[in-house]
Amino acid sequence: MAKDLLILTTGGTFDKRYPEGQWVTEFTFPPGQESAVTDILKRARMAPDSYACEWLFAEDSTKITDAQREIIAARCAGAAQSRIVVTHGTDTMTQRIDPATGKLSAGPSTAQAIAARKFDKTIVLTGAAQPAVLRDSDTDFNLGLAIGAALSAPAGVYVAMNGLVLPWDAVVKDVDGRFRRL
Repeated sequence: MAKDLLILTTGGTFDKRYPEGQWVTEFTFPPGQESAVTDILKRARMAPDSYACEWLFAEDSTKITDAQREIIAARCAGAAQSRIVVTHGTDTMTQRIDPATGKLSAGPSTAQAIAARKFDKTIVLTGAAQPAVLRDSDTDFNLGLAIGAALSAPAGVYVAMNGLVLPWDAVVKDVDGRFRRL
């Protein structure tokens, strides 16, 4: 296995770090472009020569721009690997229900931007409800699910969250923060 899998990190809750204190709303990302993905893969004992991991940027998904979505899509296009996992914030990863209206949001989606390119690759987006640095985080589970999906699913764009792996346009983030079949 010679780095058959590419993992791209873009920040999101996956890599957020909060300072200690009550009612903290500010967050930072780890210094030195070091994603939690690195530690998770070490704990999982995944063979280092079976994947490549790249830090694209660190951004909360509500602040990701169309230009940053283009960076992600362009990197997927240029990758030698045909199996790719993207860690991403959950608010704009794919479709979501707008809490204010209860209807499907018309906002931008990174999965949709990637899918529009019609790659002959398997690309799986995943994220987290809790940062990796927290004890009860879902990052390890979601990343493992995404890697399994990326290595076994046919070409397409998928979302791997909450134990589900679905095509990007068949999944939605609900107002309670959970992902479900659309």
